[in-house]
Amino acid sequence: MQAVSVAHFWRLGEQVSSSKTPTGRATALDAELFAIRLGVVKTTSFNVKRIVIITDSLTAARRAVDASVHSGQAHSLAIVQALRSFFTNHSDCSIHFWDCPSKAQWSLHFLAHEDATSTKIAVRRHPATSLDALRSKSATACLDAWRTSFMCPSSQGRHFLPLKGGIKNLLQPSYAKGGGWLSFIGESVTLCARATRAILNHAPIGEFRQRFFPAECTQCPCGYCQVETRQHIFANCRRFAYFPLTDLVPTVKDFVKFLKEHPSVFVFPSQDRPSSEPPEPP
Repeated sequence: MQAVSVAHFWRLGEQVSSSKTPTGRATALDAELFAIRLGVVKTTSFNVKRIVIITDSLTAARRAVDASVHSGQAHSLAIVQALRSFFTNHSDCSIHFWDCPSKAQWSLHFLAHEDATSTKIAVRRHPATSLDALRSKSATACLDAWRTSFMCPSSQGRHFLPLKGGIKNLLQPSYAKGGGWLSFIGESVTLCARATRAILNHAPIGEFRQRFFPAECTQCPCGYCQVETRQHIFANCRRFAYFPLTDLVPTVKDFVKFLKEHPSVFVFPSQDRPSSEPPEPP
């Protein structure tokens, strides 16, 4: 199904007309911008001096009077052209944009919203496609490729630490809001570095030394584990018993809390700690 743009026209408390047009493959913002175009172009042809546009997207309202290059620019140009004639012919005319969220279900806006969402029009061959729709399709395809690759053990690695974003769902690669992991661990460089070492199991612990430096000591400093593993640190090491991580797949919030409660964990002896002496001048 394709998006549908709808505009209802009211005057003195009575609906006088309406317009409904399929928009092809478009985002919700594109469809709302098209609906504003339908409304502005139609109402500027009426003998009126004051126009009120009711919309649930102020972003679309701002884009409506922006003639620069963007998705749906043709709609903006049509709106600007209609408003130019409108303001030229009437010295005391005005146009107002009112923000009305759909969830408010205000009668005038809700009728148009229901009209748009209840209308189903199949997509034909070679439909009109907006720039934002193409961007969204490309981003979705990229994200699907990331997640497919991420689920492959050879790509993820045998030692990668799975973390849950909620009660059940595992964190997945994402491009939005800093991605699946950085939005939780990106508040400081030190926290991000320690979390990265723990997640990749590439940290200054016995398990790492056993794999890459077998001649070095692998015993845990607590004295109760012959090989200091990541899971031992999380759940059993008495040095970090204040807030242990007992789940094999912990939530990312518990994981970050563990790191904050134990600032010495996954830290190299000479790194991640402020130096007591000032650096030497160059």
